Amino acid sequence: MGHFAKMNGLHLKHSDVEDIYSVNHGLADKAVAEGKSAHEIKLYRDRSIRAFLLFLVCCTIFSNKSNYYVDVVYLQYFQDLSAVREWNWGVAALVHLQHYLDDACLVTVNQMAGYMSLLQGWIISHFPGLSVWAQDPIYSEGMPRNAKFVPGAGHREPSSYRNSLDNIQTYGCVFSPYDDHRHVRPLINSCWFSGWLRCGNLKAKHFPERVLRQFKHVQGIPRKPDLSATPGMSLCEIDRVFMEELDLRMIAEEMRGQAVVSAWDHEPGYMTWFYKVSHPVMRPVQAPASPPRPPNLEVLIEAAEARNDPNMLQVCRGVRDEVERSLREGEAVEGTPVHGTLRRILNLLNPVLTCRRLKRGRGRRYNTRE
Repeated sequence: MGHFAKMNGLHLKHSDVEDIYSVNHGLADKAVAEGKSAHEIKLYRDRSIRAFLLFLVCCTIFSNKSNYYVDVVYLQYFQDLSAVREWNWGVAALVHLQHYLDDACLVTVNQMAGYMSLLQGWIISHFPGLSVWAQDPIYSEGMPRNAKFVPGAGHREPSSYRNSLDNIQTYGCVFSPYDDHRHVRPLINSCWFSGWLRCGNLKAKHFPERVLRQFKHVQGIPRKPDLSATPGMSLCEIDRVFMEELDLRMIAEEMRGQAVVSAWDHEPGYMTWFYKVSHPVMRPVQAPASPPRPPNLEVLIEAAEARNDPNMLQVCRGVRDEVERSLREGEAVEGTPVHGTLRRILNLLNPVLTCRRLKRGRGRRYNTRE
């Protein structure tokens, strides 16, 4: 307890964890050499394994900003060493990473923690031209995809990355970078779960419907987040959903939509919606040059198309021509109700077209005199 008081919490220094590992590993070897009981040997080995696993996860998926201590609370995941493989470590990594990403968005925060190698690998996979990296020569397809990259030094000034993001083109983004790795790591059905994830006392939202292009589906306007992750759910309620409603929380086939033809395919109106709810432009203080195209080009196109109302004059003219053709070819016998209806329609259309033609003619004469 005195050690924890000195650390201001339930923490152990990296050096302390290393000592625990080394001491117990040595005691296990000594017990084997002296012919001690299997129970005693297992006791020492389990202690050294727990110390190693605690150090491993606290330097990767549970990393903090201190860079010199580990949180003892994570020992609870190693009480039963035979069950370690049954924990959902992927969810744990995502929840912790999103927790620190939320903190990193605050103006007052200048550091970040979490599974940084996972985040860096994700960035390189989706935006290969954004940073400096090389492929590890010993990488093989049987290894995790993140082991493929050896990051370089990169840029010191964040303005370089901001400018690159503002000027990025469609060909500079890989929307589904794991297609050639699916034979090694197939896409499991639980990836379609939509709702709250949790690890310990942390929770985060998971919405695959917002990144359908990563799953090779046409991106549409997603439903509101509250429909997937009910606000204010407690940790116990999140656990209940996983145990009782997991299948009901999966994104159904109809919500996934059609498969993409081009990787960037999206439904009409999506880009306009995206620019309303997001911040797609980083806006550096001093950009060295203007972007090669308007960053919101898709929005401008959709807005222009939305303003192009149907040409009512052209519609009326088409209806008139069709009615005249029907009367001329005798499709409606004179004296029948249908023939009378077509004549009335034609009588209604002719004044409209004549008035429109006269107004247009006066406008031309007026412009000519000027």
